[in-house]
Amino acid sequence: MPRLLVPTVVLATLAVAVRLGGATSAGPQPGTTGVPAGRKLPAEMMCTSCHSSSPQNPDAAGHVELRGVPERYTPGTRYALTFALSHDDPAVHGFGFQLTAVRRDTLAGAGELVATDEKTTQVLPGDLGGRQYVEHTYAGIGAGKSGGQSWTFEWVAPAHDVGDVAFFAAANAANLDGSKEGDRIYSRSPEPLAVTHGGTGAGDGPAANKKEAR
Repeated sequence: MPRLLVPTVVLATLAVAVRLGGATSAGPQPGTTGVPAGRKLPAEMMCTSCHSSSPQNPDAAGHVELRGVPERYTPGTRYALTFALSHDDPAVHGFGFQLTAVRRDTLAGAGELVATDEKTTQVLPGDLGGRQYVEHTYAGIGAGKSGGQSWTFEWVAPAHDVGDVAFFAAANAANLDGSKEGDRIYSRSPEPLAVTHGGTGAGDGPAANKKEAR
């Protein structure tokens, strides 16, 4: 029996190592969009805590945007959103992202994120303020592509007016060399990527407040 125990432990350790090694390609852990601290909630990590070989927004080659955000949301309404990352460096061969929606006043999660293409996106619960996170899957990194990648999903507005809702996100332009080195992270954090206002009225059209980060 003792001789059987050693291989079993080794195999279990290798299995864990494989899962950890592929964790970023299959999507980062929840809570890496860079939502700042506030309302007794700590600041979230940023993807640079893992991909630490370069600072946040290391150059002007990467651009992120969130399309489809309404100027004002109607409670309970579903909105189709598209998060896009573009990068003109031919050395970039893969792309990833993570996004969350929070109330501007409390920084708690706001509404519901829905993966409409489960092959390329997934939704995970977080530990802070009831937040949800939508992010890429392994199939969604666009391995081998150049120029950029986009992901479409839905956001269901809160059932009642909770005031302004802010979207925070971070994106990774990766070289896919099998390590976490050489990747470049882009985000507007600590500022939100986009904000939709509570209440209804004029200006409800999509993407009126679309913002771009460099």
